[in-house]
Amino acid sequence: MENTKPITLLELYIIRHGQSMGNIKRVTDGLSHEDLHDPRLTELGKKQAVACGERFKTIEFDAVYSSALLRAVETATEIIKRQPKEKTLKVLPYLTEAGISPEYSHSSFTEINKINKNAVLADDIDPTKSLFYYNKTSDEADLFERAEKALEYIKTHQREGEKIAIVSHAAFITYLVFSLMGYKKECPLYDLDFKNTGVTKVTIYKKGTNKYGDIVFEFINDTSHLFKGDF
Repeated sequence: MENTKPITLLELYIIRHGQSMGNIKRVTDGLSHEDLHDPRLTELGKKQAVACGERFKTIEFDAVYSSALLRAVETATEIIKRQPKEKTLKVLPYLTEAGISPEYSHSSFTEINKINKNAVLADDIDPTKSLFYYNKTSDEADLFERAEKALEYIKTHQREGEKIAIVSHAAFITYLVFSLMGYKKECPLYDLDFKNTGVTKVTIYKKGTNKYGDIVFEFINDTSHLFKGDF
């Protein structure tokens, strides 16, 4: 079949949040309720988020999504602050970190809007439901199912050729990435170990138009923006 010009459906930039209090404290003694259940960025994490935002200041995203967990909201907000044009942060419950328990008390939209006044619930998400997605089980198939829902949501709510930033969490990003690689029920026997503000760029092409495949990873877990500062 004669080659056709590759048609880009979406460019996805999947980004882990900056360092949070939960990343540096492994014991519960002395931690505040906030640091236990919805930890904020550390001072280092804030610098990492700023550096990540600087990395993307010449790339205009058509949409920026994050989970409702405050460390992701803070990171996404630093990225948005440095965009060429002002834009809305879309809070998408599917992007919640894996293993979050419904017994935890998490942030409200009031708290989210204190960080980002332009943050809104993503389109077509039921506002009467929780801002957070709680997995029914710890089964990997359940997490893959949620990852598929997140990707399908973004595919169906964005236009062809758009650039999308997705700010989420290390464990859940693992399922997003492996899902894009074709895994559906369980992870392979290796770990990608996503770093704070690590960026994974994935280009999704219209089926059959790109000779290298319909889904192409341009880089995974890239933190080159951190090499330019005191991190």
